Amino acid sequence: MNRQESDMVFWMLLLWVPLLLGVFVGTWLRKHVHPQLMARSRLLGRTANSGATTVVNILLIIAWAGVMMACSGMAAPKTLAWLQSLGALPIQPSLGLLRGVSLFAAFMIGYTGGAMPRGASTQQPPGELARAPGATVSRAGNGQPVNKHSNMKVYLVITGTIAVGLGLGMLNTGLKKGGFLTTSDVGGLPELARIQEQLRPLEACSLTYQERDRRGQRKYPTTVFIRTCTLGEYISVTIPVPATWAARGVGFEMLRSSSSEPWEIMVEKNDVPFPDLKEALEHFAPLIAAQYPEKLREQRDNANRMDRHLDEQARERDRVEKERKERAKTSYPE
Repeated sequence: MNRQESDMVFWMLLLWVPLLLGVFVGTWLRKHVHPQLMARSRLLGRTANSGATTVVNILLIIAWAGVMMACSGMAAPKTLAWLQSLGALPIQPSLGLLRGVSLFAAFMIGYTGGAMPRGASTQQPPGELARAPGATVSRAGNGQPVNKHSNMKVYLVITGTIAVGLGLGMLNTGLKKGGFLTTSDVGGLPELARIQEQLRPLEACSLTYQERDRRGQRKYPTTVFIRTCTLGEYISVTIPVPATWAARGVGFEMLRSSSSEPWEIMVEKNDVPFPDLKEALEHFAPLIAAQYPEKLREQRDNANRMDRHLDEQARERDRVEKERKERAKTSYPE
């Protein structure tokens, strides 16, 4: 098991800690705090026990599960790259922050599930005996008895179905060609240390060659795409490379969260022979190191010129609009 796979297993196991803590906290609040709150407000009690509230809670569990999966494991670097491409954000995203979000999301999944009501009412009328051994009977709004154990079974079935569906969806995505379960990080191999040293000084956090599309086909066989680490900078620098490497099936993605960190080199180990990958990287690295800084400067100059042009156009539109309004004020006869 390589370093990346070990990290993924560690984080998947670690997510159980906040998940179980959330279940404990949610269950404790449901048993000891929620009844007191609902006893003070009939409207609150009806709302908490309504079917709509259950549906909302289930949707929240699904949403938090999506956040947890996007911010943990091998999906975290791609989520980080996507966040960095969105533009100005209130805080600077990082892999550490995303992992913290995944832990919080796991807690919220457990908390939401633990706090969900288990029946239409938790109060048993005085003198009412349980209808069956081990079963607690309560009454719904129409006076009919409600078996809380039956409601627990329904909840477990719904939760289990959602968990299985999310797991199968995640497994299907990961097992696709280029998915997070079919790629491995080989950036720490000693044979690639010289590549790391050549590309480490670059102001870049994403480097992609022959990325797979949704159908699993590799694309752009003559181009390496490079993105910077600057938050909100929509610049992609392209470096031309010979198409001969595409014919040999070479494809990889290099990721990192800052210029000071080593590269993660993601590759399909069962599809790309290591000698071909190493030879391709040795061929690409000096080309990228030589061409990327100048091309990045040109791209930024072009982007700055475009921004200045757009600002001038905006100022001209504002000036014309202001003059038009001034003329309109005195254009009608009294």
